[in-house]
Amino acid sequence: MRTHLMTRMTAVMMAVWLAGCASSPGMPGVLPENSNKSQMPWATYAEGQTAYDAVKIGASTLSDIKTLGFDPAKVPNIKVLNYVDVVNLFGPAFKMEDMPAGIKTCVAAKEGCTAYAVRATHVKNKRDGNIAADLLGFQKHTTTIGWEFTATLVLVNDKVVYKLWNGTPDIKASSREFNPLGPMQNMSGMIPKPF
Repeated sequence: MRTHLMTRMTAVMMAVWLAGCASSPGMPGVLPENSNKSQMPWATYAEGQTAYDAVKIGASTLSDIKTLGFDPAKVPNIKVLNYVDVVNLFGPAFKMEDMPAGIKTCVAAKEGCTAYAVRATHVKNKRDGNIAADLLGFQKHTTTIGWEFTATLVLVNDKVVYKLWNGTPDIKASSREFNPLGPMQNMSGMIPKPF
């Protein structure tokens, strides 16, 4: 019984392996891929950075930043913060006397202070490499590409008093997973034990 099962599994593995070898490695549409993309008005990292750079401390108004895409009423995933949230962005290591002038103004204004926190991401994970080796579980290779941009704008009485940003303009990473036994790696519980 076990010999028959092993023979059939070997035949199936060889058939898939040969089919994979006949195909070009990394053929699109065969191996899985996924994408993590936030809904933002900026299609690229550069667009987000340009919008952020256009915001001027002490000059830009609420109307101005909404025109640039920082509008929680029209753009999803923009977090609205109060003055306590703004202070917490800096963590307990910062004392109030060490805070930037705009943050001190925000704390003094209390309910008159509002901040918008934006996190725009577009990250794509794609599996590539030998199709048969991937499908049979011998080897998986994943490539990650994309970008991420985060910005926080602090307003007091509808005027920007502080802004902060960070991001990764070019995300590139890869990971490899090897399983020498392929599909047999996780089948120990399925193979009957000898009496």
